[in-house]
Amino acid sequence: MHDRHPGCETLAFADLSTQMVLITNAKTTFRREGLDSLCAEAALAFGTDREPAIGDGAARTVFVATRDHLRIYLRSAHEPHDVLCCVCAHDTAIDFFLQDARACLETISHDV
Repeated sequence: MHDRHPGCETLAFADLSTQMVLITNAKTTFRREGLDSLCAEAALAFGTDREPAIGDGAARTVFVATRDHLRIYLRSAHEPHDVLCCVCAHDTAIDFFLQDARACLETISHDV
């Protein structure tokens, strides 16, 4: 993903049922607290078995834009607890990135 999308800085595969990041791939060091925050934000957006989502619980994609980054959260179509958390630069080509990120998520989700 990093080779095809230079604006992709961090990818983290998380399980919402345990609220844990299971796999990461980052261009720079990403502290554990940062990964935990990504997972918590995904859990807040999508909901968990214990807590409902803050928005549409059926959503499969959530975007959070800040001054520094764009965070994209993708929920697996087949495994609702599987989420890919992405930290990207603002100039990332979103349509192209989303196609690859969804394929990446489904591949990881089926292999785990």
